[in-house]
Amino acid sequence: MPWIDVIREKLKCEFGGNSFLASQATAVLQKDIPYSKETIRQAIHQLVKEGVLTRIGRGMYTFEPKRVLARDSISLSDSVAVIFTSGTLLEAEDLLKQKGIEYMVTGPSALTMYHQHLSRRLIHLIYVTKGAGEFACATLSEANLRTFVNPKRQQLDMMLDTLTERDLFVIREYSKLEGNINGRATVEKAIVDTYFESTRAKIPFSNVEVGRMIANAYAREKLSISQLLLFAGRHGIRREFQSILKALASDIPIPSGTTNEAARKVIAGIRSR
Repeated sequence: MPWIDVIREKLKCEFGGNSFLASQATAVLQKDIPYSKETIRQAIHQLVKEGVLTRIGRGMYTFEPKRVLARDSISLSDSVAVIFTSGTLLEAEDLLKQKGIEYMVTGPSALTMYHQHLSRRLIHLIYVTKGAGEFACATLSEANLRTFVNPKRQQLDMMLDTLTERDLFVIREYSKLEGNINGRATVEKAIVDTYFESTRAKIPFSNVEVGRMIANAYAREKLSISQLLLFAGRHGIRREFQSILKALASDIPIPSGTTNEAARKVIAGIRSR
């Protein structure tokens, strides 16, 4: 078997449909055979050129297209957002898995394919099971990832002003991680979490951009209205989110709901798309 086919099979066996970093590929390939980093770099470049691998970000690759279908047995949703634009987020996932921490990546960085204006820096929202917040924070902080557990909005604003070149991680604890598929939120869950976190001023993210993002997702995907309302209800914003859905499509058979100033900004974003 040609050496590049050996590399392809090893990477495929190790990562399957998951995204991976070039550094992770190097670590896997050098376990058994002392490939040089240059050889591995050339092999990855060739696999991308042949269309076997897809480059999804700086130093990030996948064997799968930009969306994968979840198993039929999963009842919450039939799809998950899998493309992340930050290598630090993939690193964080790997660290949390190594420590056995149950987590779910959600919020804006779980929905990057639907952003109309993607920020150069991201605030990565990670929900963990209750009691695991400090452990998760310490795990990521030890790897020099700037991480906060339930931070105040003022803290985030200050750190964004101070650390101008770094992504930030926000950890929140929940008793149950609903909508979680292999550590990543379903599209419906990530949409509702993004809406809740931004409209309640928990993270600095434009309400108008939330609206554009929701409109983009609704236009491209077959979203579950019942799941969107279920997750909205868990945050105590079901009636408010009904107004968002009615702005997306007035013929959705649900009541009109209620609005506030933040919801009106999101609706303006929906209508500006």
